[in-house]
Amino acid sequence: MLSSFWKFCVVAVILVPASLPVAAEQPTRLQIPTSIPRSPYPQRPHPLIKSSGYIFAGTVQSIERAAPKRSGIATVRISFHVDQAMRGVRTGQTLAIREWAGLWESGERYRRGERVLLFLYPPSKLGLTSPVAGPLGRFRIGPDGHIVVDPKRIGLQAPHPDVAGRLGEQVSFSPLELVHSLRLAEEE
Repeated sequence: MLSSFWKFCVVAVILVPASLPVAAEQPTRLQIPTSIPRSPYPQRPHPLIKSSGYIFAGTVQSIERAAPKRSGIATVRISFHVDQAMRGVRTGQTLAIREWAGLWESGERYRRGERVLLFLYPPSKLGLTSPVAGPLGRFRIGPDGHIVVDPKRIGLQAPHPDVAGRLGEQVSFSPLELVHSLRLAEEE
């Protein structure tokens, strides 16, 4: 009686040579794609909530460019009035953050009077912060106090109760509703 190892060897000796002519006859059909197309939307939500040191809805009060100091890093100082606090801040306070000027120069800018919902990283050792996941951590609040967003942009999938039946549409959230929806999505 043959052991399992020897049975495997006999099958391999028979099958491998038998499959070679098939592979040799059609080499053009055995092409491997060089890249896999990726969706512009995250398949799972980025952990905006978990990665944030500050979460708040606020109004930009002032913006000032700061010259490099001892660290040699040029920064931009942005002051916000916190309209609605959710983490790391208090409603009504003025929060001043410092961002690396390179972000500002790359187009990630704020305008005085602009209302935003921000998910900011905790400040670094140099005291700098920025929105979590870049543009995914910053949402413009409209004049009606709501944020209009494509649920797929932030990783909300059906049958999530806030977007069920509305995928492919833009959905309006209050800042607190959006934070709540993201928190639920991160826990799933």
